[in-house]
Amino acid sequence: MAMTAIQQEKWASTIDVFLETMTVAGQVADTNLVLEGSDKWHIITPTDVSTFAVNDAVDITYSETTDSDTEVTKNFDQGFGLIVPDTVKMQSQGAWEQAYAMNGAYQLSSDLDVAFLANHASAGTDFDEAGTDWQFTKDTCAEIPAFFAKLRKHLRDQKVDGLGMPYIVGPTGFGEAIDTYVGGRESAYGDQVLLAGGQRAFTFNGFRVFVSNNCDTVSTTTHGLSGVMNYGYALGKYTSPQTIENVGRAEGRWADLIRGRTAAGYKVYRSAAVVDVEFNSTVVATS
Repeated sequence: MAMTAIQQEKWASTIDVFLETMTVAGQVADTNLVLEGSDKWHIITPTDVSTFAVNDAVDITYSETTDSDTEVTKNFDQGFGLIVPDTVKMQSQGAWEQAYAMNGAYQLSSDLDVAFLANHASAGTDFDEAGTDWQFTKDTCAEIPAFFAKLRKHLRDQKVDGLGMPYIVGPTGFGEAIDTYVGGRESAYGDQVLLAGGQRAFTFNGFRVFVSNNCDTVSTTTHGLSGVMNYGYALGKYTSPQTIENVGRAEGRWADLIRGRTAAGYKVYRSAAVVDVEFNSTVVATS
């Protein structure tokens, strides 16, 4: 009982939803892009405004805004392949398709976050404490407010904090450090700060905080990212029903071969608005 076609639109839309809402990349980056073909995007954010000294005796020269220097090309291309037995399709009566689409989307979203966060080297500045990477132990989680205050000052010195809500992406231990600090406050209100947003993403000290297990570790330093939500870092993605296909019967099996593909591009286009936050590999020590 082979199925001659699958619902390509369902697969593509499921993957798109995951890439937009279930990734750090899709939430912190500027996705307001114009697609050209399937491998190139243009950021429609205009170039910065420049000032000049006014001379009443000289006409003002006007500059035209342009986005020619903010082109994003595809640098992420991932796919998946499945063998779907007829027994799966008959027993589940169609539910198998949504399950596999969601599982495939989850894996692709994880791959995209890994690639996106590993691009920390393209950030404009680094943030650490006097050359020593930030590390929080169970006894020093009270340094959390100082960490956020200094990071806010860093963004303010870069003249980008007024562009929107700042964000930070940190490793799982960073979330534990904030939990430890909040849980230790002598205030019932303090204990409620994180409840609304859960542990994956929440708002704290004026920052949108993302806790990710996809942060990149180089030697003993774990790298996070900080900046302004939807500014400075661009993300384009391309998934269409045409990229999801049923290639027919698997040779010698009662099964269909299904494959899918997604492409994305990411780029730091305002380096001052993106910060490489350096943590120690052990962010929270248990003793």
